Amino acid sequence: MRRFFRLLLGGLLIGSLAGGKAWADEKTEATPDFQKDVLPIFEGKCLRCHGAKRQGGKLDMRTLEAVLTGGDTGPAIKPGHANQSLLIELIHHQEMPPKKEKSAITSSELDLLRRWIDTMPGKP
Repeated sequence: MRRFFRLLLGGLLIGSLAGGKAWADEKTEATPDFQKDVLPIFEGKCLRCHGAKRQGGKLDMRTLEAVLTGGDTGPAIKPGHANQSLLIELIHHQEMPPKKEKSAITSSELDLLRRWIDTMPGKP
């Protein structure tokens, strides 16, 4: 009987530790960081036309503040609302990056950008 309880407690302990690790991994994956996760996508796919030398539509995508400010058509993103963000809409409809560019946004990159915007706190 004692052995049964030890096995039961051991199984519960291992299960809870594994579950806690999975939750921590999900939380890490659910909150992308601008500098570490998003900016590299922008550097590879967007900054040629929306960077230091050129700012198409008066949009600069080098900093979070600039993306929030936006360009001629307003803010590129709406914090907390990826589906209402112009950036996501243009990427989803394959209008950006332009078709003449060789490097389109991949589905995993688009998912990351959506997660990044959705996890941003909305403006008060």
